[in-house]
Order: sequence, then structure tokens, then C-alpha cells
Amino acid sequence: MTDKVDVVIIGGGIAGLCTGLYLQKMGKRSIILEHGKQVGGNMSGIWRKGFYFDCGDQSTEEVGILFPVLKELDLYDPDDWVRARFRYVTPDCDVMMYDYDEMREGFKKAFPGSKAELDRWFDFIKPQCESMRRMMGEGAFNLLLEGKEKVRANLRMLINSASMGTTGMKMMSMTGEEKALEYFPDEPRLSYLFGVGGAENMLLMMHMTFWYSFVQDYWYPSAGLQGFMYKLADAYQERGGVIHLKSTVDKVITSGPWVTGVETSGGERFRADHYVNTGNPKRLINEMLDDNRVWPYRDRQITTAAPVSQSICSAFLGVDMDAEELKKHMKDHHTLYWRSYESVGLDMYDPEAHNKGWAMLSAPSLHLPHLAPEGKSSLNIQVNTSYHWQNGWATGTDDPFSRTPQYRKLKKKVLDDIIRESEYIIPGLSEKIVYKEMATPRSFSRWTLNPEGAIMGWTYDSLKAHMAKTYARFRTPYKNLFMAGQYATWPAGVVFSAMSGKIVSKGIYGGFWRQLLY
Repeated sequence: MTDKVDVVIIGGGIAGLCTGLYLQKMGKRSIILEHGKQVGGNMSGIWRKGFYFDCGDQSTEEVGILFPVLKELDLYDPDDWVRARFRYVTPDCDVMMYDYDEMREGFKKAFPGSKAELDRWFDFIKPQCESMRRMMGEGAFNLLLEGKEKVRANLRMLINSASMGTTGMKMMSMTGEEKALEYFPDEPRLSYLFGVGGAENMLLMMHMTFWYSFVQDYWYPSAGLQGFMYKLADAYQERGGVIHLKSTVDKVITSGPWVTGVETSGGERFRADHYVNTGNPKRLINEMLDDNRVWPYRDRQITTAAPVSQSICSAFLGVDMDAEELKKHMKDHHTLYWRSYESVGLDMYDPEAHNKGWAMLSAPSLHLPHLAPEGKSSLNIQVNTSYHWQNGWATGTDDPFSRTPQYRKLKKKVLDDIIRESEYIIPGLSEKIVYKEMATPRSFSRWTLNPEGAIMGWTYDSLKAHMAKTYARFRTPYKNLFMAGQYATWPAGVVFSAMSGKIVSKGIYGGFWRQLLY
């Protein structure tokens, strides 16, 4: 056993790093044990032959949470961040997501038979997104504040929620699909794009948050997401924290309702007064706990069976185009390209599933040329595919570490198909590639230990998400074991994972109800 610390943190993603940094502000000693070769988790990035690629997340919303968290940690510099703007492309339209009224006209031009319905739709979403801007874009989120500031923020949120009228009440019970069908009952393309968008039964509130964020609030760190994670890790270590990389926690040692230590795959043991798991609770319950009987049986079963978010393939392409040439095709940082109006990510049997639905093209070097060699560009292309697709990606097993010759052959085919399909956006792309590599959902599962290569925690399907009425769960049945990160909140994401670091660090020592009330 190593010397005892105040808190052992399992996982070195944004939740683990923020937890450690907040604990340092409170004068507590912690240690971070990270499975990977570098910090980052879903926000990891890689450099290949001078090209930088983001592996999971491609940018992040801010929503009055991320920047205030960084300010509290003395790590915010506005020069570190640039706006990451979106373009929306389907076989029928090409719309820049810069302004609601311009988008309205773009969609009306593409769908002339639905002009009246589109006017009604944008008349609906524009004021809702403005209310969200006032709630999320004017000062820090209420849970980050204390005392009178928290009271004022709570009042501001109540006033802005009231401005939404009855719609505000429906936001947390109605799905986006139900709302879109009200407006576009006879135009399935638009009801799909605006109501499903790749995530069935997603709450209307979440749809509105995406509309708000895409247009007004997505950001990208100038050092790339991995550079941002290194900044957090460097600050944590400079302030006395310790990070152990390639330290996979395989065993959580218990004594009754208490955790007494953890053991890594390398045989190292660490002990603390408190423990925070920022990763996958399925693995925690079924593989890590040496005795999980304290965890109620029914809750174990529910958590184990709970569906997780979508998984992706990600193509990493080094392209022989300078930023100016690539911008003629991409137009901005992100292009969300709907190749067909259907959700195919869970289709395990369609051999062409990877060629349908959405593809996200992201060019991190478009506005940040230092993220690629001079005169060239880095391009990420993500498509939604199932972890279990084609007999477990031709491995015939659930084990993400299994890689057969058939797996590698299928992986190459999918990469070639992704490149070919993306030539709709970037003509002649295949002739311009000087470096190419691809990650599958299996790759993401190996890197992060997330079940099924999930990229966003629990499913966004409100009818299947077991936390859809809970929204947050930081405690566990073990008195000194807590949860932070994507699986501790719903619907999670970067910003709520970062905020969970503050809530958990303060909740351990001051109580969790205090975080909600004052």
C-alpha cells in the first residue's frame, strides 16, 4: 500500500482532473489513477506525423458552466478558446448555423413546400433558445454559485423558465420527435432532422439545448482538446497532485459498507479516506468491487442492463490541402452531413449501416494551422455505428481487446467507405490523403473502458435511460465511494462532467444537499 491520501480518484478525464483540482482548493491531498497512456478519456487527442486529431469529443458547449469552472480553478484564458461553428448538410440543403433567421431562409429554400411550417418552427425555437441564452449565457450556472449569488441565479432561472410558458413545463416531458411531428406531419425529412436527429426519444429540452449551442455556444481549445487536458493535468501536478498513467484499477477492496483501498492491474495498492470513480459503473459493480453485495441487487441489475449512449467510428485523415483550400469545401470547423434521413447506429445486421445516417466532419486545423504540418490540414470524420455491428466487428466476441484479421479487413473497408462518402463535401478527398487511420467503437472501449465504446455516458433516449428522472447520482451504497463524470449525471457531456468535479469534491466534505440549496 502507498501512503494514505485524502481521496483516490479513478479516471483522468475532465471529471477526474476537475475533482482533483477542486480538492486542492480545499486543501485535500488526492491521487489520480488513469487507465490510459495519457489523461483525457473521451477528450483525448493524438498526434500522427505532425497532424493532430481529436479521438472522441470534437468541441464542447460552454452553457455557463465550463468557463466559470476554469475561472474558479484559475485556468481560464479567453485566448485559449475559439468558436467552433457548424454547417448542416443533407441531400436537400446546405445551411450554415450562424443565425436563426438565416437558417430559416436556408431551410425554406431547400424545402419550398414547407415554408409555412418552417416559419412556425423557427418562431417556436428562436424565443426558446433566447430564454436558454439568458439562463446559460449570462453568468455562471446556479449550481456553481454560493450564497446570495446562488439565490439570484436561481431566481433568474425561474424567471426565464417562466418566460417559456407552458412549453417550459413540457420541455422535460415531451420528446423532440413529438414536437417536430406537430410542425411537420407531412414532411418526414424535416420531422426526422428536427425531431430525431440520430437520438430517438430525446427530451425536447435537450433538442433545444443543441439548437442553442450549435448556433451560439460551441468552443474549441486552441491547443486541441488534448492540449486542454494537459493544461488541467499540469496544473494539478504543479499544485501537488499525483497522476499515475497506465494504472487500471482492477479491484476496489471493501470491508462491509466501506472501501479500504484499490488495486491496479500492476499490483499497486492505494488507500484513502474517500474514493471517487469517474468511469463506467457497470465495470465498477461487476468487475472492480471485491464484494458488491452492499450494492442492492435490484439496482445492480438495473445499472448493469442500462443502455449507454451511441458509439462511433472515427477516421483520422491528414490531408494535402492548406486551410484556405479546405475551407472552400468545409466552410467552417464542423460539417454535420446527413447522408440519409434515418438512424442506423444500432442496426447490427445492415452491412451498409456505416454509409447511412449522419457523418460529422471536423477540421481542427482550419482556424488553428499549428495543428497540422505547414500547407496541410487535419480532418476528423465520425460516423455512428454499433459496437456489436457485423458480429462484433468480425471478432465474434464482446471483448474490445480482440482484434482478428477479419476485424482489420472490415476496419479498412469502413475507412475507405467513409472517405468515399465524404467526397460529397470535399470532392477529390481520396486523392489528397497523405495519412489515414481509423478508430472503431472497439478502439474507444480499449482506450476508455467505456462499455460498448460509448461516447456520452448513458443513452439520450429518455424512455430507456434509467436516470431520466434522477439526473444525477453522486453517492453509491458504499459510504466513502462516490461517482463523478458522465455516468454520474444525465444527460452528461463535457460541461456537466466538469461541474460534477466541484459538486463531488465539495459534497464529500460538506454534504451534497448544500450544493443544491446554498
